[in-house]
Amino acid sequence: MNQDKRSKRTRAWLLETLLELLEKKEYSEISITELTENADIARQTFYRNYDNMDDILLSEMDDILDEYVKKVQKNMETKNDLTWDFEVKQLVYVWQRNEALFKALLKAGLGLQALEKLSEFFSLFHMKVQHIQELDEYHQSLVHYLAGGVYMVLKKWFENEMNTPIEIITDIFKKAANNINQIASEYIQSTKKES
Repeated sequence: MNQDKRSKRTRAWLLETLLELLEKKEYSEISITELTENADIARQTFYRNYDNMDDILLSEMDDILDEYVKKVQKNMETKNDLTWDFEVKQLVYVWQRNEALFKALLKAGLGLQALEKLSEFFSLFHMKVQHIQELDEYHQSLVHYLAGGVYMVLKKWFENEMNTPIEIITDIFKKAANNINQIASEYIQSTKKES
């Protein structure tokens, strides 16, 4: 078995074990020793893959968002309109399918890091949609506003055991994305007139 497959398997075991332990106790009560013993992995193997336990959750979130970005980019290349239908539904489905991970991020006190990663993702998405190379302060504010709103709605959705129908959540996000897109377009037009 090659090293990459072994590393992926080890990382999967560590994530699965951490999520199982989080069902029984608080994140701060879990030690790396306990985690590695429960996963039947040597501490040395843990440190070959991660610097700390936060890295397990954050790197998994990165992988999930990377997969989402690939799907969305592929879809964006084939469509002309920006209805946000596919993008928003996929985002909500990603969070729904990975409920345990995102709840673990919150339980571990990594909500701010999750929000920052979401904001980074929205920044890339916004630059692509608006055809800009970098975000000025105005565009950064729009992205942070959207990311914060999406994060809080998803957080509350999880806290309420996802009782709100997914169609309502996606409708809210589509409207918010369309509004942000409209505001950004108006801003871009106004700055072109000033130039």
